[in-house]
Amino acid sequence: MKFIFLCICIVLCTDSFAQVDTAFILKIKSLDTLNSLRFDTTSVPDDLLTQKIKILRKEKNGIDLETLIFIKLAEQKQKDTIHDAAFYQKLNKEIKSGNTGRLIENCVLNLYRKTFSLSEINDLIAFYKTSAGKKMNKEFIMMVLQAAKDAEILVHHAIENNQH
Repeated sequence: MKFIFLCICIVLCTDSFAQVDTAFILKIKSLDTLNSLRFDTTSVPDDLLTQKIKILRKEKNGIDLETLIFIKLAEQKQKDTIHDAAFYQKLNKEIKSGNTGRLIENCVLNLYRKTFSLSEINDLIAFYKTSAGKKMNKEFIMMVLQAAKDAEILVHHAIENNQH
């Protein structure tokens, strides 16, 4: 009886993980399709939810979308042989305080609004104020990058080992 119960648990856990994993993978793959280009840049209401999302984004002061954009622009600038430094200064200003910056903020705020309820935003704000939340905020991106690099190496080894 214990053996049957254990087998059922293993099958259910494996099946549940596979469903979650498949849904997650499909969500990531959808980011590369044209359907995902329907981003929402509509104006965001200045309500309590939006105000709380802005508080959360300030509380989460680790690497954010804007920082990643400027890192990518700096990389592009190094490779760009057509545009001069003044072009990139103007572009940076447009992204920081121009219409593009406003549209990016609207996209981010709308994504938060679609993903989290007010209660969940409040929970996240409370979490990021804790010592564990502050540590998560500081360390998470480096953990993800290190894990991705480690996984890349391990997959490379698996490819090499399975070619024999």
